[in-house]
Amino acid sequence: MNARLRLFVPLVLTLGLGTLLWLGLGNNPYSQDEAVAGRTLPAWQSDDLLGGAPIHTAALKGEPFVLNVWASWCPNCRAEHPLLGELASAVPLYGLNYRDKGDAARAWLVQAGNPYRAVLADPDGRLALELGVYGTPETYLFAGDGTLLTRHTGLLTRDIWQRQFAPLLAKARSNTASQPEVEREVQESKP
Repeated sequence: MNARLRLFVPLVLTLGLGTLLWLGLGNNPYSQDEAVAGRTLPAWQSDDLLGGAPIHTAALKGEPFVLNVWASWCPNCRAEHPLLGELASAVPLYGLNYRDKGDAARAWLVQAGNPYRAVLADPDGRLALELGVYGTPETYLFAGDGTLLTRHTGLLTRDIWQRQFAPLLAKARSNTASQPEVEREVQESKP
């Protein structure tokens, strides 16, 4: 009986630790991209990485837009950059440069091209922390009123864009386009 117990206890401990490890690895930020939908864009003011006037997030609102969190030192940010260049002609695209050296970030944009309408500088990561960033890259889609529609943590691919972002962007655009008509109808119906 004693020999059986010596074999059984390590087996149970190994299975228990393996189960805990498996459960822990199952809880990753990538699986929670949809869970943050509905939050609103925090009110920030940041220096423009490219030297323009300070940027306030209220100025980004008005139409659906994408906020991409990136850094020049991030390999996945560099890998998704060509896709962002393509998307820039289809949707307002803003950058949040995360914990980066300004000179390195500006040099990267000169070398690879700048797809962003504006780039908020976040050298200490404070803005990203308020947004709930796990790391770089992260891509957020906001409605025109600043409501978060979806977020993707990690490398943005064409497939992810088409599956996760494009349908929500189309819906947000149709909601934004119909809003003035609804307001006009309400005004016209008033005595």
